Amino acid sequence: MNHVPSRPTAQASETTDEELAQLAAEMATSWVSAGTPLSQNQGWDLVGLQYAGSAQGEMHAWRRVGAWEQHLVQVLAADDDSEEARGRVAVARSEAVSQMRDMLLSGIRSAEQLNRTWVNSIDPRAELRAFISRSQ
Repeated sequence: MNHVPSRPTAQASETTDEELAQLAAEMATSWVSAGTPLSQNQGWDLVGLQYAGSAQGEMHAWRRVGAWEQHLVQVLAADDDSEEARGRVAVARSEAVSQMRDMLLSGIRSAEQLNRTWVNSIDPRAELRAFISRSQ
């Protein structure tokens, strides 16, 4: 079952990096199910939020997103609706949100370190806000 988090976003421009990344990570995690892989567009969205540089960096981001998704799908596929399985799913979803949040925060730091924010490309925080708006 996909659960799409709902949070007020009226103050999205005033949120911290951690709050933006957390909300985006919750949305991305809600896309993953045992039977339906991330779409190509969803994958590119997540890669683009992490790294907007060289092809080598994008390949690395693709591998991280793929491994993140694969781990979550494996746990979801093993869900037999038992109490124990529900517990494993809840833990796996929570861990997936944390991992994606960390990947997205890393994307912000990477963009800043590479000096690719504001001058030559779009502010990574603005990208996260746009992603959240598109995904709601």
